[in-house]
Amino acid sequence: MAGMQIPPNMGQEYSLSFRNIFSELAKKNDMALVPFLLEGVGGIRELNQPDGIHPTAEGAKIVAQNVWSVLEPILEK
Repeated sequence: MAGMQIPPNMGQEYSLSFRNIFSELAKKNDMALVPFLLEGVGGIRELNQPDGIHPTAEGAKIVAQNVWSVLEPILEK
């Protein structure tokens, strides 16, 4: 499962609940979790397209590494 986060302007309580739901669901369903898919990319202008949401090619490389860091140990088993 790939976790996401929302901007804090949605309210601290809602933002925290949103962030935590991914780890709760992953645990409940015995799933691997990428805690925050956009770690190192989200909010960094030069790593995102003009829409400010979707990663550029360089940002996508970081996203891929975020996923690989969780998947590689699983695949090695």
